[in-house]
Amino acid sequence: MFLRALGMRGPVLPWARLGLTLGKERKSLIRLLQQVGVTDAEAPPPPPRRLRLRSSIQDVVRFLDLLTLAEGKDIWLEKTPRHVLHASRIRRMVPASIFIHLVRSGTDVVASIVDRARRHPERFRGQEDPAYGVRQWNRSIRATAAAMEDPGHLVLRYERLAAHPRETLRAICARLGIDFQKEMLEAGGKTGFVLEDEVWKAPRRGPLHPAASKYKDVFDEPARRMIDEALEERFLSRIDGRLRSAPGQVWTSGNTPAERDSPGSPP
Repeated sequence: MFLRALGMRGPVLPWARLGLTLGKERKSLIRLLQQVGVTDAEAPPPPPRRLRLRSSIQDVVRFLDLLTLAEGKDIWLEKTPRHVLHASRIRRMVPASIFIHLVRSGTDVVASIVDRARRHPERFRGQEDPAYGVRQWNRSIRATAAAMEDPGHLVLRYERLAAHPRETLRAICARLGIDFQKEMLEAGGKTGFVLEDEVWKAPRRGPLHPAASKYKDVFDEPARRMIDEALEERFLSRIDGRLRSAPGQVWTSGNTPAERDSPGSPP
């Protein structure tokens, strides 16, 4: 929804820069309800058509809030990695939002993207070129490094979560002010985010575990040398420097629910 309103590839759409909307986020919301099988009787009425982007986004957020409360829950999560490219703009429109940045090694990200494209070329045409994965990782890691200067961001390494899931998840929950539940350690089921048509995502069962790197299997030495030179590792080094000093190696930029509720913190 946010990407259709702001821009799918990173640069903000011209009308969004002017604070206007074409209503694409509203249409995405309606499609989402159809996709997850929510009927008109179960959902609040869809928000009205708006001209102003901020008003339209606030309507969408209010709708999701109501839908969440109707389900007996008090938190909703939107898992779209490219939101990192619009993090600051989204948070200005949705001040209570918290962004969780799951940072992974650039070489492993590029290998994963290329391997996926080779296995499913009909779905990921053009992504078998490692330059595509390098661009995606570089833009994302720059965006995360910039977001760490703003409030409302939580940053951790994928490798840390995979190797120490219980400890890391407990640290995440503490920052978010929510209870840790042992079900969080199980992949699939109610905690899964894999859609039926996402056939490229191998089903996983049981506890999380560190995935072996595909990097040397996917690329020969000349390709690895090119990728190593192209990845903007200095941003990852800057992020890692902050993570090393963070409790549980989960870094927050302030104003998370737990920090707002702590004694002596401002409202």
